[in-house]
Amino acid sequence: MDDGQSVLCPSARCKEGSQLLGVRQDDGTVAILPTPLPIDAGFIQTVSASKLKPEQRFRFTNKCVKDGCRQWNGEGCSVADRVIQYLDKVDASSSLPKCSIRPQCRWFLQRGGDACKMCVFVITEITEEEVAQVAQRET
Repeated sequence: MDDGQSVLCPSARCKEGSQLLGVRQDDGTVAILPTPLPIDAGFIQTVSASKLKPEQRFRFTNKCVKDGCRQWNGEGCSVADRVIQYLDKVDASSSLPKCSIRPQCRWFLQRGGDACKMCVFVITEITEEEVAQVAQRET
């Protein structure tokens, strides 16, 4: 399956060719859409008008570019490896969230259902305030 063409990154940037995968909710989690929506120049222009970056409010998917990405550690996506470290902080017995890209998802292919359970908590880009809040919770 990992032929480099069909594997999708579930935390891509907002750009033409990407698809809208999810929307950040008030509680900070991401609601994954039943079907990803194509991103066009009009969408990018509209969401870029806000002071918050699109990646702070939405999750996007696009093809996994492997070593063309700063998150690639030579063997896989470092994000997938990092997020499962927090699995004990969620109800691990819960079922996997519905996701239309799972069969092609880099994180799922790399770390299985554990990555899926953490996926809804991942925000591609967070504010400095959110970074401080996460650091505070970890201490």
